[in-house]
Amino acid sequence: MIRTWRPATACVAALAGWLVARPLPAEPTDPPPQTRAEAWRRLREEKRQRLEPYKPTFLERQILGFEKAERPSILDLNFEGFYLRVRSLASGSRWAPVLHFWRPDIKGSTFSVHASAAYSPTAYQLYDFQAGRLPHHGRALPPPSTKGDDLYELGGLQKSSLDHLILYTSLRYRHQPRDAFFGLGQDSRESDRTAFLYQDASYELVGGWQFNRRLVASARAGYVQVFTSDGEDDDFPPIGARFDDRSAPGLARQPDFLKLSGLLLFDGRDRPFNPHRGGMVALELARFDDRDGDAFAFHRAAIDVRGYVSLGSPQRVLATRVRASRDEAAEGSRVPFYLQDALSNSHTLRGYQTFRFRGERLVSLQAEYRWEAAPALELVVFGDAGRVFRPEEDLDLDGLRGSMGVGLRLKSAEDVLARFDVAWGGEGSRVYLRFGPSF
Repeated sequence: MIRTWRPATACVAALAGWLVARPLPAEPTDPPPQTRAEAWRRLREEKRQRLEPYKPTFLERQILGFEKAERPSILDLNFEGFYLRVRSLASGSRWAPVLHFWRPDIKGSTFSVHASAAYSPTAYQLYDFQAGRLPHHGRALPPPSTKGDDLYELGGLQKSSLDHLILYTSLRYRHQPRDAFFGLGQDSRESDRTAFLYQDASYELVGGWQFNRRLVASARAGYVQVFTSDGEDDDFPPIGARFDDRSAPGLARQPDFLKLSGLLLFDGRDRPFNPHRGGMVALELARFDDRDGDAFAFHRAAIDVRGYVSLGSPQRVLATRVRASRDEAAEGSRVPFYLQDALSNSHTLRGYQTFRFRGERLVSLQAEYRWEAAPALELVVFGDAGRVFRPEEDLDLDGLRGSMGVGLRLKSAEDVLARFDVAWGGEGSRVYLRFGPSF
């Protein structure tokens, strides 16, 4: 039987197929927002629906690992107690590799051992050894043994993890073949710069008491051997070419010294090495007895006062520092030139060459405006001023030498990791790259 095509039936079938395939009408959309608050609410809701867990980059994963103590800090990496560092030993030494041996709190006790050895490209050398109840913070290396009793270094005692008693022995040898000497007093001339060799060896017993995290007292008793002679710097004449024992006391003969000193520190800073508020006061009294006679016996008194004020927020800090020292020779004695305090280095009068001014009396004034542009970055504008005095000169602030400059600091929450300073003074400019704070 042959079927015939019927147009009506075909039209009905085609219409039914179109209706089945036709997409359903979209649900009515929300009416447009009537207020800005409603628009922001809808945007937040849409963003919330698209949220995914953040995937840190490789570098971020490494940093987070150190912060969460999942792996040791780079500064804690060591091999059987040996740590490698790089630092400047003194002006003219350039950067030197320093090998430390550090065993804190041996077998759960409070007995620690530290030793270090350094040799720079310019033949500067430093070797030291300390053993006993050493001030330190956790497993961090103890502060560098540069001068041993300098007021600047004393500020690190606030971070000590010791309970009250400080008691240790300290041995140190230094060899500095080309230290600078310009003469004594404020009127010394830059053109008179010479170089001299400075060597010393010290053997000391150090004791102290940490009353609390704010107040520390310490004392030192030791024997110091000193030797000086012409320097080994090809760029400048040796000290003997321009100075003698009269203009540079102690140049002809260097006796051994019995040294006694006491220090007292009150530290009210919120953070010792990255302060934003508070202050610090340190006092020092020292006695140097000439063991070969009475030609070079003297005593020293010094004070270091620092203050920190937040200007509206913790990110803006005004830091100030006043430091003064006075050497007083015994009757018939003189103060050796190599032990006289020096003004101008990376911590004081930064616009002049290191060791530029030496004298038996010293006054130093400093101020810094510090702005933390980011948590790890700080910009600084600073001004320094100071003067040294001869014994016969009155203590006044006339004739201060001054300098000013700008700096950049790389920081953590607790420490200044590195600083870069550019300073301008009356004799040119100076550039410094150092680890740790200025003051």
